[in-house]
Amino acid sequence: MKKYYALFVCAGLLCLILVSKSLQITSTTEFCMSCHEMKHYKDELEKSSHAVDKDKKPIQCRQCHIPDSLGHKYLTVKAFLGMKDVIVHYIGNPDELDRRHMQKFARRFIPDENCLGCHQDLHKDAKEKAISEIGRLAHDAYLGKNGNTKRNCAGCHFNMAHLPEFDRRFPFNAEFAKRLPLKGVSENDIVQPN
Repeated sequence: MKKYYALFVCAGLLCLILVSKSLQITSTTEFCMSCHEMKHYKDELEKSSHAVDKDKKPIQCRQCHIPDSLGHKYLTVKAFLGMKDVIVHYIGNPDELDRRHMQKFARRFIPDENCLGCHQDLHKDAKEKAISEIGRLAHDAYLGKNGNTKRNCAGCHFNMAHLPEFDRRFPFNAEFAKRLPLKGVSENDIVQPN
């Protein structure tokens, strides 16, 4: 009986090690970029204001898209997003992804904790300058100091790291849009800020 117990414990530990290692590997940017349909997201990210983190290191996919701490939320997101990506890659047509449809859905998978890991003072921008009055009021509402809001960070701050072509025409995206190639969008489609 002891022999089977030891074998069961060893098999359990081996499974735990394999699961842990596979979670680490599948959470790397290199793994994400191994699929061709993800390459343009990396190109967008590298030209965005979020190309580097607070420590000036290239930002990794997991820093925004996967909850930071290991737990049920982490495992749920990893399983759901992983299965979605596998299905799209092998069964769907990744070249025909509807980014407009995906955008609202995808914002729900950017945990606020990940944003707050770099943006700890919500009353200052990344350059340590005070934000606008409207920004301050919105962040106070987020913090529960001035009303209340149900929006998460990505609900207001969309297009921070990725900019689909259909959103390049908005003035608040003008600086980001200038850094990206124009495919299917003419210069005349971009609304210039006043």
